[in-house]
Amino acid sequence: MDILKNPTPKKAEVLFREAEQCEEKGDFGTAFNRLVAAAKLGDPLSYLNLGNYHASGTGTAKDLKKAAYWYKKAYQSGLSSGALNLAIDRRNEGNLRSAIVWFKKAIEMNSGDACIELAEIYGARKGGQRAAAQLLRRALQLTKDGISDDARKKAQSLLKTVAFPR
Repeated sequence: MDILKNPTPKKAEVLFREAEQCEEKGDFGTAFNRLVAAAKLGDPLSYLNLGNYHASGTGTAKDLKKAAYWYKKAYQSGLSSGALNLAIDRRNEGNLRSAIVWFKKAIEMNSGDACIELAEIYGARKGGQRAAAQLLRRALQLTKDGISDDARKKAQSLLKTVAFPR
């Protein structure tokens, strides 16, 4: 593949787009290989997607340790979604202590989704409603870059139940 002979960010971007096209066609194995090539060129979105592929077993064997490796690389490259996805995996594994650490890392990067996820954990704990409400308010103060419209609606809805428990 000629594109790998002279690595540049542009070539990583091309490989990432090729991976997306392969995904759309259902060719997950080829998409995975394109993502690996783009990751070798330092593409942060490829790190994130490789984490997703390993976490779900799409295009490769399911491997949560490899998923964690790629999510950490994405986080270290400035993507809050790396920390968020790792936190969700840890929570789903039952490792709440690690999940909370990673949710907090994503929150430090202004992830509204991480605020909501952590608020749900705190809200389920005895005496955790105050911390949950603070996280939800923080999420609602974020700009559109930090929280989607759907997540904003979810935060508003959860805040009503946390602020006025029934």
